[in-house]
Amino acid sequence: MVESLYKAIAAECRSSVPELKKIYRDNIPQNMEFPCILVEITETTANRRLSERQRIKQNFDVQYFPGDESENRRKECEKVKQKMLRRFDVVSADGIFFYVRNKNASIVDDVLHLLFDVTYTEYEKKEIPKMEEMNTNIETEEKDGRNMGKPE
Repeated sequence: MVESLYKAIAAECRSSVPELKKIYRDNIPQNMEFPCILVEITETTANRRLSERQRIKQNFDVQYFPGDESENRRKECEKVKQKMLRRFDVVSADGIFFYVRNKNASIVDDVLHLLFDVTYTEYEKKEIPKMEEMNTNIETEEKDGRNMGKPE
């Protein structure tokens, strides 16, 4: 489910900021290409539900690193912030829709941070061992040796 969630967030980032060079997950390499986005899970909460279900809440930090031009970085972050706040309501991938809640955006050191929560329910399907087939013999014999199970 987490993989689908990452795909959905990446797709929404690409539609919000089409000029992105790369979207990174969890860490950034030394030679990253600008502009780029880093998607991190900051916190995960799981609550047990009935019938092998879990309610999971993931907190995300989507960080936007603007291009190299130092004098316009803040303006670029502001434009991207407005686009992302407008678009990040429902994200989807693989036919699964996730509702984005508690959106919050801030710009720190010329890096945009879009913080939000996604809550979903997971069902763990357990394998139940199946019963083996039983071979039965329904033929019966009388004492005098005649077969009572098959017609003659």
